[in-house]
Amino acid sequence: MHQFVLPILIDLLSETGFDEDQLMAGSGFKSLDAAMNASLSPFQVDNLCGNAVKLSQDSTLGLKAGGKLDMMSLGILGYALMSCASVGDSLRVLMRYIKMLLPSAQVNLSPSKEKFELVGKALELPLLLERFYIDALFSGIAHNLYALTDKTSFNIQLELPYERPHQLAMYHYIFGEKIRFGASRYALIFDKPTLAMSLSSANPAAQEIFRRECDRLMSSGTHLGIVSERVKQTLLSARLDFPNCKAMAAYLHMSESTLQRRLAKEGTRYQRLLDQVRYSLAREYLQQTALPVAEIGLLLGYSDAANFRRSFKRWSGVTPAHLRI
Repeated sequence: MHQFVLPILIDLLSETGFDEDQLMAGSGFKSLDAAMNASLSPFQVDNLCGNAVKLSQDSTLGLKAGGKLDMMSLGILGYALMSCASVGDSLRVLMRYIKMLLPSAQVNLSPSKEKFELVGKALELPLLLERFYIDALFSGIAHNLYALTDKTSFNIQLELPYERPHQLAMYHYIFGEKIRFGASRYALIFDKPTLAMSLSSANPAAQEIFRRECDRLMSSGTHLGIVSERVKQTLLSARLDFPNCKAMAAYLHMSESTLQRRLAKEGTRYQRLLDQVRYSLAREYLQQTALPVAEIGLLLGYSDAANFRRSFKRWSGVTPAHLRI
């Protein structure tokens, strides 16, 4: 959902019409053509997807985007996934290179003898954008596995943390009947027989070549946000005492100007990363503790509860109290 996301968004939005300036707002691009011909950073993709979600006012936009996410559009990653021997092997390869597809989300694999759980989250992103990304990922996985196994259904389970929508037809069409809304997480669960299903496009010799190329791309590309990820992980580990940009640069063994320049190359800046981490921690505190909102604000460096509420509303589109409903 990275470099190939913009054509998908345009295709989906064109069904109802959209304002190009509104889609481009905040992305750093003056026109759609400029964005289409550029190498997008993860943060520009986040911006464009967030704008698309707001413009569409369609809660199923992620499911629809996943339906258009065919393997061929993923380039080398798609070929690596297609050439695997089985569903389980393909999912493991996907997890190895997930940052090539969704650099702003975290997707973990929890395997056991009887099942295989993919658990997704993007706590530093607004709720609607997190939903868009994870819905699109799970929908894309389901659609492509149907095509690669020549099956019309799987024994899969889906857990979603949002409320049951009024229209369920699309969910059941994609995932079947085993869907639980109002769960504590985003999870797509496969049983053992499903994991063992063979792929019609399996090619062990070619897969080794494609995986080597994926490894090369993973290790070389600034599109993955390598420096910004290090900054975010350091901020998350700091918790109660966030360093300023100068202190962070020293911790990463570079000058402040070098850090700012490298973050700019990755399409972001220090304050934006700090806000993302604060938002992620705020959601964690609000959902997993009974701490008062004012105290959570203090933990995140806000001396005034009102300032924290305003910041949270800007990050998420809702108030802290709304998240606890």
